[in-house]
Amino acid sequence: MSEGLTILSLSEALADHAAGRQALIARNVAHADTPRYRAADLTPFSDSYAARAAMDEAGAFRPAASRAGHLTGTGDAASGAEVRAAWLPAAASPNGNTVALEDQMVRAADAKLQHEMALGVWRKSLDILRVALERPR
Repeated sequence: MSEGLTILSLSEALADHAAGRQALIARNVAHADTPRYRAADLTPFSDSYAARAAMDEAGAFRPAASRAGHLTGTGDAASGAEVRAAWLPAAASPNGNTVALEDQMVRAADAKLQHEMALGVWRKSLDILRVALERPR
């Protein structure tokens, strides 16, 4: 449905990224007491978007640069977000676990805000399309 509408594909990708990030955060919290467990997180959405935008030969979307100051989305050829080691607290727990629950709660709130922003952009874009398609009175 969103083919050809970059704003919709962008908001869909952001929502997917936020959902994947929430899943990783939930896994981190579930393993908060597991010995030697390393907390994980996704690469930031801006990095994964830049990588996807750079792959225009592979069929991924490419952002339009209508002015000289616009970013062109340069990056490596990796597609999508990748799991990476999360920022480590000052010291791991005595059992080697690196999950800090406070940090995970902050990350969960950030992922929730990203998801809500993506859904808001999606809703407003559809509202604009509905208004544009209405019959004149």
